[in-house]
Amino acid sequence: MLDPTKAGVSEQDWREATSSCEQLRVTEVVRETHDTCSLVFAVPDGREERFRYRAGQFLSFKVPHEGKVLTRSYSLSSSPECDSRLKVTVKRIEDGRISNWINDTVEPGEDLIVVPPAGLFVLNEKTRPIIFFAGGSGITPCMSLLKTALLTTDRRLRLVYANRDEHSIIFENELEMWARRHSGRLSIHHSLDDRDGFLDVKRIEHHAVDCLEGDFYLCGPGVFMDLVERALAALHVPSDQIHIERFVSPPDPDLKRTSEAVEMGEVSAVAPESITVILDGQEHEVEYEAEERVLGAAHRAGLKPPFSCGEGYCSCCMAKLSQGKVRMVVNDCLTPDLLEEGWILTCQSVCVSRNVRVEYPD
Repeated sequence: MLDPTKAGVSEQDWREATSSCEQLRVTEVVRETHDTCSLVFAVPDGREERFRYRAGQFLSFKVPHEGKVLTRSYSLSSSPECDSRLKVTVKRIEDGRISNWINDTVEPGEDLIVVPPAGLFVLNEKTRPIIFFAGGSGITPCMSLLKTALLTTDRRLRLVYANRDEHSIIFENELEMWARRHSGRLSIHHSLDDRDGFLDVKRIEHHAVDCLEGDFYLCGPGVFMDLVERALAALHVPSDQIHIERFVSPPDPDLKRTSEAVEMGEVSAVAPESITVILDGQEHEVEYEAEERVLGAAHRAGLKPPFSCGEGYCSCCMAKLSQGKVRMVVNDCLTPDLLEEGWILTCQSVCVSRNVRVEYPD
């Protein structure tokens, strides 16, 4: 069991940081490669509904570390269609405080503090082909999506998976198994830096050009993602066919507070006295204080809108802004298309107009 006091975190800070979390027990640690492991979790009786998830989503973990509560999100590599237990996969990164801690010290029987599943990198209801471009640990959500698509749809799938070398391929045996079982629908193309050179725009276009009508799912390191996006743009693939998952670590709590103070100071002059919140079909007039987040105002009024991480990366608190203006301090998950439609993260939205109306989806 994690002991926050040994890490220099006060009981009050730990309680506040983990108020929306659950405790999950690690039942198995799977060594996937020399620098990657998977954690398998048992969900406590009675909490199954809270941990129901869609393929492609992630879990977030709260870990006390050197006087701070750090939050890290790791994609689920399990599929709700064929895996009885939740599984996340964590690759060790250089100087990564939590990824190294997980790979070095977490063992079966340990309890971790977890935010329930969230994320928008999920399958749509189309029937067109799916092309996955995954780099390194970016295979994790793609693995969940791939298994689910094979088991619940008739869609044709192609995976282009880039790694440094053969020893770095995560899920190598499992991928081969799925390819054998579904040889008519799934094709896998490995790109290894030591064998093929770095994946470039020309080779990406080669893998994509005959599937331009398909959905493209992208996940991997920043440079890799930029290359794939550039190649798809050159091929004029519409934005609604491109689905992107970026691995982003939120800033440390003390750094975040400093940033927020600067951002909020710029908008406090036009704060409304109250805002309108639509929740479960009911309209509520909620008092609003300058520099307050919409979610915080709703909670202060006794309302219980959905939320999870509280840090702008999980999307659980999404709502539509139907009137007025807000400024989001952090947005690590809403795409430009969703922003254009009026969706906001209420945990990060500060009101910057006199009249604001926010509607939570039913």
